[in-house]
Amino acid sequence: MKRGASLAFVVLGLGMALALVLAPALVGGAFGGSRAWAQTGEVTRSYAVTVTVARDGVTHVRERIVYDFGDTPHHGIYRTIPVVYDYPPKPAYERVLEISNIHVTSDAPDQVKTSHSGRYLVIRIGDPNKTITGQHTYVLGYDVRGALNRFSDHVQLDWNALGTQWQAPVGLATVSVSFPAKVTSVVCFQGPQGAALPCTTAVVRGGVAHVSQRDLGADEGVTVSVAAPSDAVAADAAQPILKEKWAVSRAFSVSAPTVGGAGLVALAGLFGVGVLVGRKGRDKRYVGQVPGLTPVGGSGPEETEPLFDRTPVAVEFQPPDGLRPGQVGTLLDERVDPLDVSATIVDLAVRGYLRIEEQERAHWFASRDWTLVQLSTDYSKLLPYEQVLLAKLFAGRSSVQVSELKRTFSKQLEEVKSEMYVDAVRQGFFRSSPQSVRTTWTGIGLFAVALAVGATYLLARYTHAGLIGLGLVVAGLGLLAVAHRMPARTAKGRAALTKTLGFRQYIATAEAEQLRFEEREDIFSRYLPYAIVFHEADRWAKAFASIGAAGAVGAGGVPVSPALAWYVGPPGWDLGSLTDSLSSFAATTGAAMAEAPVSAGTGGATFSGGGFGGGGGGSW
Repeated sequence: MKRGASLAFVVLGLGMALALVLAPALVGGAFGGSRAWAQTGEVTRSYAVTVTVARDGVTHVRERIVYDFGDTPHHGIYRTIPVVYDYPPKPAYERVLEISNIHVTSDAPDQVKTSHSGRYLVIRIGDPNKTITGQHTYVLGYDVRGALNRFSDHVQLDWNALGTQWQAPVGLATVSVSFPAKVTSVVCFQGPQGAALPCTTAVVRGGVAHVSQRDLGADEGVTVSVAAPSDAVAADAAQPILKEKWAVSRAFSVSAPTVGGAGLVALAGLFGVGVLVGRKGRDKRYVGQVPGLTPVGGSGPEETEPLFDRTPVAVEFQPPDGLRPGQVGTLLDERVDPLDVSATIVDLAVRGYLRIEEQERAHWFASRDWTLVQLSTDYSKLLPYEQVLLAKLFAGRSSVQVSELKRTFSKQLEEVKSEMYVDAVRQGFFRSSPQSVRTTWTGIGLFAVALAVGATYLLARYTHAGLIGLGLVVAGLGLLAVAHRMPARTAKGRAALTKTLGFRQYIATAEAEQLRFEEREDIFSRYLPYAIVFHEADRWAKAFASIGAAGAVGAGGVPVSPALAWYVGPPGWDLGSLTDSLSSFAATTGAAMAEAPVSAGTGGATFSGGGFGGGGGGSW
């Protein structure tokens, strides 16, 4: 007997020791969430929900939350309520809850701020400038429309009274649900998302559903499914509120109205763009004058240039009205190109302000380079843009290589171009700078496209008529595409252009043999810059190739002929190579001046959480 008693005491002792070891783990497993939150001092003492369904179907919800923040300062609590749900009977639609009349009372700061985050309505309660600790009570009320379900013999509310995303453990959760008629049944589920554990209490007393559940961990919820007679609410009060899901195929629905509307809008918009170009972007011309002639006194009645003007151009044998190559280039296409500036450099060389010296290449595949040598600093007889060009090119030095202009001259080039546009307006060829006009209309075009894209978004977001918005986009893109056509010449500018076209025809067809030999060298050099502007430099140089016979090359490659002294070739170079040299010079110089600097890099509810409402929340 003593031996058996001793063995019993030993077993009992081992059992007690094992119990002491396992007890914390077992308790922690059962109440792990609560213990974790208890360590931080935050817990929900009670969470009482009162739901009252009105006859019109509006569900009035009142939540009384007693929240203990412990010793950690917080601003208050927040609630997240799902308001958008999938709707399996109609996959193209979503079911939505409309929540309104949100109000809060509390013994703590009860400022309310609402926002939407995805499918959730977020209600934040508290003062961002104040913190609180300890226990406080919040009473949150709001109205819900669209939460009821109607069946053949009853109406039903499936409601997540306590959402499965509530972050603090709850000591006691209670729910009461009432209808205008007596509740016929109530079912309750509790636990984490998807759990089907029954609640501690779920009864109907006095026609009202009552539910209670103790000791809920964090992220454990309570869902009630409450039924009432069909006539408890109005016949149309339990209909779901559906919102069509957005989809590209529906937003840009292809139908006769949308396709026809898009086409009509696009055609109307493009017609309007055409009218705008016709009124704002077409040149003026003098009335009753021989094409290319300016009235005596320089003015007279004007009219808009006809849309299809086929008036023949008379050949001109000299530059119109003494215009320089840069001016002719601007007048010709309403813009200043790097080629116009290259032609101006050649023109200044021909006129004796600088000399162009082609450098000897180190090997056959080496890039060509040229040195520009300043010959005169008297700019008094030059046009303002010519003065700016020379000043920027040499900038206090007597010579500069074309290769040095790469990535260093683009800003100065823009200044030269700006001055050339000013000159075009000063000459009376344009009322405003063509560049400014293009920039303005490009901005208007971009704004029109942005508005059209915005309209397309709204139409696609809220209707099925997104295609009509695309018609607007087409019209906006049409306006953007013709922005470069909006600069218009004045009548004086048009008259000068007509003469310019006549002079271009001469450059394109003239033959050196038609001139006296002593005139050839002079005309070749003087008109060469214009040929560059007209893209006829190769043809012009070849037409005057015969002057090479009279242009022997001296020491250092300097031509003996004074008329061609503005260009010096490398050793072994002769005037037969001038065509290739000039073409390369014009292209290379224009590209070098325009090259920008390289910028540096940097790099019905059947489980917990299965109803409407719920969501979660916590402290903030």
